Amino acid sequence: MNIFQRALTSITRRKLKSLILLLIVIILGNIILSTLLIVQSVDGTRQSILRELPPVVSLEIDYTKLDELYKEQGQFDKPIEIPWLTFDDLDRIEADAGSYIKIVDYSAYAGIETKSLEPYTIMDGGYVRGPGETNYFTLQGVSAPIFAMLEVGDAEIVEGRSFTQEELDNGSPVLLIGEGLAEKNNLMVGDTVLIESLFTDYTEEGNQVIFNTIELEFKLIGILKFKALPQSEGKGGFSEHDYLLEERNRTLFTGNRFVEKYSRESMDVWRSYYEEKYGETWEDYYEDNPLAGRPITFILNSSEDVSSFVEKAQAALNNEYYYFATQEDNYKKVAAPLESMRKILTYAFYITVGSAIIVLTLVLFGFMRDRQKEIGIYLALGEKKSKITVQMIIENVAVGFLGALLALASGTFVASYISDMLIAAPQLDPQQGVILPVYPSNNYLANFDYESILQSYQVGFSATAVIAFIITILATIVVAQLIASIYILRSDPKKIMM
Repeated sequence: MNIFQRALTSITRRKLKSLILLLIVIILGNIILSTLLIVQSVDGTRQSILRELPPVVSLEIDYTKLDELYKEQGQFDKPIEIPWLTFDDLDRIEADAGSYIKIVDYSAYAGIETKSLEPYTIMDGGYVRGPGETNYFTLQGVSAPIFAMLEVGDAEIVEGRSFTQEELDNGSPVLLIGEGLAEKNNLMVGDTVLIESLFTDYTEEGNQVIFNTIELEFKLIGILKFKALPQSEGKGGFSEHDYLLEERNRTLFTGNRFVEKYSRESMDVWRSYYEEKYGETWEDYYEDNPLAGRPITFILNSSEDVSSFVEKAQAALNNEYYYFATQEDNYKKVAAPLESMRKILTYAFYITVGSAIIVLTLVLFGFMRDRQKEIGIYLALGEKKSKITVQMIIENVAVGFLGALLALASGTFVASYISDMLIAAPQLDPQQGVILPVYPSNNYLANFDYESILQSYQVGFSATAVIAFIITILATIVVAQLIASIYILRSDPKKIMM
């Protein structure tokens, strides 16, 4: 009788012990399989969501460190001195990590208070107005012809064209606006858009006065259609979609150089006015650094380049007050309950495997003690100890493999139950996973919604998880059997037979 026949005979003769081992494997297998399935499902959800997003990285100020610096200085009313981002920094980043970069874009911003344009509105009260009867618009600059909003798909040009590099370099007065604003003001591509930028103040009686103006003359070269946003309901029926659509339709897009030129002219107007009104000299009223305080958008060639780019770019920048934010960072902030559950169950997996080895070792050790005489006979007949060990491994692996297959049948239900229980637990409240930025940031990273993430999250089988589970179960049994075999197989056959 060969070793396999002896193993099969041993399993069928010791039905009760085989059944006990089978039940233990099923119980432990369900726990191990559940942890693997949930971890794989969380990873799969993250990968499937991020796979659909453009490879965007945003270089932003670390406001946590700025707050710490403010507290150290104890002077919240004075400007702080930190190494603000410069064009030299961008040059170093492009020199070291430029092979990963498709587009670099940043935006200079300025405000325009005017009566020359009528704002696009969806609901009454939703539009932000300037003082009095004037309307407030945002002048936003771009640094690339196909700028970030177009590249990531947040907007598309439905009429006309985008900027040329020459127009951007020269600071030409060319303009892109949203189709809502264009329709509201009866504007078409090719029109000349005259905007009178008003500078206003209030008298002691509370009346608005216009103390200066800057006349701007743009050529409208394109009209934008903005990406549809989720219709999440807000207060008074005013949704996030409505708010963002109005905000984008009160934004006038042009080149950064034009915005920076207009900003300097505006600051000169305000400086002169306040110096005359209060008799103070404000030499530092305008900080001549177009990159200070603004996020820089890097659109990469591939999502697979994100980690390598961030590592090289961070080393090239070497500035602790800035950090590189990625799509995955934003996802993990909102999906914190799922990520926390994944972390907990990863620890649970290793703890369960360790516990399974201990439990199975004790059980198999007990089984071997009951077979001392059988083992003694094998040894007395000259059987090698290694061969006896292999026979027992075959026996237990056969039973364990059957238990693993049975655990597969119930593992999904157990995993779903554990998953629902952990997500519903107080410490994993979904609201705790929504981390909102303390400061607004005009970047092009995706805004994730926890409920949408949960809709994408499903516990299910994958070939990788099944193979990993079966290998784990069988490896656990083999290790447990080897440990259990050490004690008896090192004994003398005469002592075993006594």
